[in-house]
Amino acid sequence: MTLANLLSAEQIVPEMKTTARWEAIGELVDVLVNAGRIREDEREVVLDSIKQREQTLITGIGFGIAIPHASSDKVEEVVAAFGRSTVRTEFDALDGRPVF
Repeated sequence: MTLANLLSAEQIVPEMKTTARWEAIGELVDVLVNAGRIREDEREVVLDSIKQREQTLITGIGFGIAIPHASSDKVEEVVAAFGRSTVRTEFDALDGRPVF
């Protein structure tokens, strides 16, 4: 499986609308809902799984990159969304720097 196999054009956000950590994660989950990769009625369960994972172990890996993720029994296959921002977002990254 490659990143190209995981991301369609509709799952890429070239400029995120939000600059707050939790809202940014929600925006990316919404992208997956809109792309039909997550069912709308399961959005909150999936979002809660990601938030719990994020609170347990930070996914801001450094160098301006964060990879929020989680496992959920509501999602049967690996799904992904990519978001980019020109505005810094605080993600408690390992290097202490914001993500973009």
